[in-house]
Amino acid sequence: MLGVALPGIAPLHAGDPAANPTADAEPPEPPSASLARLPPTHSLAETMPIPAFFVPPPAPLADEPMPSGPGRTRRGGASLAVAALLAGGVALVGGAAIALLWRSAPPIAAQPRIAPDGKDVLHLTCETSSCQDGTLVSLGSAHAAFAAGEADLPLAAPLNVGDNALTLSIDRPGMGRDETVKLLVPVAYRVRADVTTMGGPHPCITIRVEAPPQTEVRVDDKPVTLDATGAGSYVLDEAAATEGPADESRIVAIDVPYVVVPKGRAPETGTVSARIAVAPLRVDAPGTSTVIDEDKLLLAGRAARGATVTVDGASVTVAPDGAFETTIAVDAAGERTVEVRAGTGALAPRTVHIPVTRVANLADAAQAFEERGAVGYDAAMRDIEAAKTGERIVVEGDVVEARGSAHRTLALVDDRRGCAKGPCLARVIIGRDLSLARGESLRAYGRVARAYRTPTAQTVPEIEAEFVLRAKR
Repeated sequence: MLGVALPGIAPLHAGDPAANPTADAEPPEPPSASLARLPPTHSLAETMPIPAFFVPPPAPLADEPMPSGPGRTRRGGASLAVAALLAGGVALVGGAAIALLWRSAPPIAAQPRIAPDGKDVLHLTCETSSCQDGTLVSLGSAHAAFAAGEADLPLAAPLNVGDNALTLSIDRPGMGRDETVKLLVPVAYRVRADVTTMGGPHPCITIRVEAPPQTEVRVDDKPVTLDATGAGSYVLDEAAATEGPADESRIVAIDVPYVVVPKGRAPETGTVSARIAVAPLRVDAPGTSTVIDEDKLLLAGRAARGATVTVDGASVTVAPDGAFETTIAVDAAGERTVEVRAGTGALAPRTVHIPVTRVANLADAAQAFEERGAVGYDAAMRDIEAAKTGERIVVEGDVVEARGSAHRTLALVDDRRGCAKGPCLARVIIGRDLSLARGESLRAYGRVARAYRTPTAQTVPEIEAEFVLRAKR
């Protein structure tokens, strides 16, 4: 600071040439011409005295007698040296634990997959030293446990095409470090099987595709057109697998190849798979087909436990064991089809269609049936041996045995109409409650269903009757 004397720098004796040999010397020209030059015999230190403050010294220390030696008090517990060792041990173990806990864990790798039920799954891999068996991983309400360094984490919502930022919670067993791990899971395209369409009016499995709009896609070697959002679908008709009666649930399984060609990239191939079980459903009365001359019809059968059953779209009451029955009004003569449908939350619905024909009288129906042609007993036996069923047949003879079962009547009839050499037994299933006496004459009109083995190990044809005519001997 030009022109200001700082303490310790100002002349001790201003104006004394002896004490200040350079005081008479002309000071150098200041670097700036605008700053005024002070006379050499003046100093700002003379006009700005620096005040000095003096603090008196303290009184001398008084001599005090030396204190007596400290007493010894014996106490239980560890000595200071042992305590120091313990403290050092805790610090060492704690430090090692901290070093172990805060050491960077190996990364968790995630690979998106599609489960057989069509839902997204993250297949996670992690080194067993970091994710030992029993380590829990969760995302929202979904969770899974690592085993041998792998875990399959189901996702509540499907991943989107593009980058998916996910935050996983890791819960290691025991004293293991819990943490959250952020993953970025990129999805270039999606090809998945949608089995929810199995419950629609036209049961099918839909292959759904999501990709950038300019991507070329082929499913089952068929081109799939993508809309402006990059979505497309391919339908596999599975109505045949859900149609007709079945006593047990049956699995529908698909494995469909696909090819995805992103723009400017090499083709990628794969296989999309799906598995779904179809519910069982059996209609005991009136059977697979019926001809009646009344204005109402009893319908009864059995479905899976906990199933929902509808008849022509209307719900019917289902017993805890799956049994159901209802009465259907048949107001006018003619043909109609009754639709019975049953399914559960876990099983795809099964549908049974029953042709129902109302006629003025059964005698006219019998004549019309025979005019259309029917096979005899011997021909039916040859068809069974050749694994041929479904032929129209007329069985006429005496009832050997009859019993009721679930609104059906099972009768063993000794046919004498199409049999060259008797006895010619046939098992006739009548889809209604009917009291038949042994030796009663019966004529049954229906179709050959299958081969039936009697308690005496005899193979006979089983006939599903559409209607029967009873006559006394």
